[in-house]
Amino acid sequence: MTFNRRAFLQGSGAALSGTALASGVPSMGFAQSPGRTMVMNDSKTWMIGDIRCTALFDGIVQVDAAIFDTAEPEAFAMLMEQTHQPQGKINLDVNAYLLEIGTQKLLIDTGTRDLYGPTLGRLPDQLAAIGVSADHIDKVVLTHMHNDHTGGLTSATGSAVFTNAELIVPAAEWDFWTNEAIYANASDGFRFSFTGARAAAAAYAGKVRVFGARDEVLPGLSPISLPGHSIGHTGYRLSAGSDQMVIWGDCVVSPQVQFDHPEWASTFDADAASSIASRRRIFDETATDMILVAGMHLPFPGVGYLSRRGGRFRFDPAI
Repeated sequence: MTFNRRAFLQGSGAALSGTALASGVPSMGFAQSPGRTMVMNDSKTWMIGDIRCTALFDGIVQVDAAIFDTAEPEAFAMLMEQTHQPQGKINLDVNAYLLEIGTQKLLIDTGTRDLYGPTLGRLPDQLAAIGVSADHIDKVVLTHMHNDHTGGLTSATGSAVFTNAELIVPAAEWDFWTNEAIYANASDGFRFSFTGARAAAAAYAGKVRVFGARDEVLPGLSPISLPGHSIGHTGYRLSAGSDQMVIWGDCVVSPQVQFDHPEWASTFDADAASSIASRRRIFDETATDMILVAGMHLPFPGVGYLSRRGGRFRFDPAI
């Protein structure tokens, strides 16, 4: 894999705004009915077989629209207008998912804490609202180790939030984000992107399990290698009987543009070509087989189905 040297030198966190908006991403451009039925318990909880899934809303981050610096300008401007984005900015939801598999409670990613401003860090309150405390979490599984996925692992003082949890991380991600030589040679801007990963490595020392691309994480939860957005970016396939769901992490950074243009990568991607290839592959699979998907930056709760419209895709929320 070729590492994005521009992101390494300039810092992929630099495009994040410290003044994210408090309002949600508009639903314009997304179908409001999936045309399929699911068993729903409430507005954000559903079942995959006997596995209970809950979407957790960490908040909203505002990013610089310039992250899509290779997009065709007129087409990009039209999509920004259609989805009512603020001038020069894009509002993105940040989601995480709680899976209850048998007696175990698993978190897929942990949100951002306060690393990108006061409109984020709602994950603890979201858990409390459904009667789950941090010490109830048995395992935390990461799609990758960017700050908006690892920030919630630790408190502002650096202590572990999920004191009883095992931290489960793709090996390629762990090896990159905990590499002292890479950190030492990074620009000041890019070093900030290591904040959550480095804090987590210290706080969960002795409680970390890394896994390879072919390893089963847990019965019913298997990894899907989706490199590009980050070095070891990984999705997960949740299976229970004949039911399944794919949690694809950050294959879509901006739902406002990347369903219409999966060929547009963002400057957050470590390897643009690999990110595009991974996105096309998972789009094709989930649309062809009508597999339920969940994504960390899809409009909350971020759960739905993909369908094709010509050479492009449509996301149909299921909740």
